[in-house]
Amino acid sequence: MNDQPNNSTPKPTSPHSLNQKELRASTLLPVVIPVGIVLLGMVVWLIAPDDFNTGLAIAISLSLLLFLLYWMRREPARQRVVALVLAIPALVGLSVGMSNGRIAPILLGFGLTGLLLVLHRAVSIPISYRFATRRYQGGDLEAALALVEKTIATRPDFWESYQLKALIFLAQGDFPRAERAAKEAMSANPQSDAAANTLGQIYLAQAQFDAAKTAYIQAVTQNPDHALHWYHLGLCQYRLGEWAEAVDSLVAATKRAPHILEYELWMHYYLWRCLQSLGREEQAAEVHTKMRKFAEGLPLLQEQLAQQPETPHLPLVRADLDGLARELGN
Repeated sequence: MNDQPNNSTPKPTSPHSLNQKELRASTLLPVVIPVGIVLLGMVVWLIAPDDFNTGLAIAISLSLLLFLLYWMRREPARQRVVALVLAIPALVGLSVGMSNGRIAPILLGFGLTGLLLVLHRAVSIPISYRFATRRYQGGDLEAALALVEKTIATRPDFWESYQLKALIFLAQGDFPRAERAAKEAMSANPQSDAAANTLGQIYLAQAQFDAAKTAYIQAVTQNPDHALHWYHLGLCQYRLGEWAEAVDSLVAATKRAPHILEYELWMHYYLWRCLQSLGREEQAAEVHTKMRKFAEGLPLLQEQLAQQPETPHLPLVRADLDGLARELGN
């Protein structure tokens, strides 16, 4: 099977450009936000000096509302409306609290928003999906599939069902149906990095590294703060012999959360191998030293590999794990 991800999916020119954007954002935002508040305060002072506190509170709340609208601009209309409704108590509480100089309305407003978020999440997730997830995690794939199909029948707009369906088919080794389900998840929610990650897993399991790389580029574009997206992108680039690009991705992975012991060990191993291939021996030696700090993750990797279903990619992973064990002296 040589199906490729939808070519209409937007992709960055390179992972390096993402790092540049993140660097600019992390540098500018701490400066822009305080300066913006000061400028906003000056405008309010000029317009309504006698009602400065009230005017500033309203101005900040409206600014936050506009920022929320901008932040959610690519989300479906229904999600934008829900986000606005959930944000109202917090914005009102902030305005009233700042106007009166009291903390209680602010705490109450944010508390109500938090409560609404919890209730919305509880109501928005179908019960059949919850049970399907439990069955999947317990290894009862057939029961999980039946439940997730029931969820899709009643809630065809709930994109997480298609993602779970893809994971079930992937666990069963049914790659064609897994790919179709993952693409349905991406179609239902084009902004989901989790759906793109799942599609990447499916291609990676089949050793289709070009297709997997495309999916993981989309995942890091949508969520550049997730370490495992960068790790898997780096792994695909490593498999393709794109050493320099893999170094950038793996370094990005080591700087992000979550910091999981087994993945930290893999990240540093593949980074070391890439640096060696590039002839950057001094840097490779430094990474090798750091890699040994995560040696306790080796038994966990060996246990996980023993439980992995057979896939075209698995022999390569076994060979890498053997090489990793030799480097750690085990």
